[in-house]
Amino acid sequence: MVSLSRRQVLIGGTLGFIAPAITFASQGIEKLVLSGRITGHAGKPLAGASFALGKAQVTTDADGRFMLVTDTGIYPASNARRDHQGTWRATIGITL
Repeated sequence: MVSLSRRQVLIGGTLGFIAPAITFASQGIEKLVLSGRITGHAGKPLAGASFALGKAQVTTDADGRFMLVTDTGIYPASNARRDHQGTWRATIGITL
């Protein structure tokens, strides 16, 4: 069992490494909805894991899922796609 504070460090470190490494084709800064799921070593969801992405504080739900609304300048993502309203959306999965 990984303590909550250790999870926060692991998650923050992982996301800090992944997110900035990839760029959007667009040069402008636009809205980005970033969602994902965090699971533990045995594949079980990490419920209630809390971490910060920039200024936003995020906490996972009972199924280890989270959603964050930010912009493409702060958190670029490789798998981002535009939805029918033109908003960028990306999904990530993290296993600790």
